[in-house]
Amino acid sequence: MQGILIALIAPVGSLVLLFFKYPVLLSGESNLTKIQLKTLIFQIISLGLLINVGLFFLFLRFKKESISRGILAASLIVLLAAVIHKFLL
Repeated sequence: MQGILIALIAPVGSLVLLFFKYPVLLSGESNLTKIQLKTLIFQIISLGLLINVGLFFLFLRFKKESISRGILAASLIVLLAAVIHKFLL
């Protein structure tokens, strides 16, 4: 599927930007508890998934169904990983 790489860039890129802007989150010296950090990461990934929704409909509009299917598949995988990270780990 052609859209998988496109769909993975938004959530992963948003996390990279978050950790680049606030490197203290990676060092463990922040004032955030583990639950607050998980919630923040979940919210950032959700923002990336909202970007994927826009891309999904954009590629559907331009009749690129195979790319749209890839974006949808990757978005579901990222969403599942985010939910597992937030609630099970």
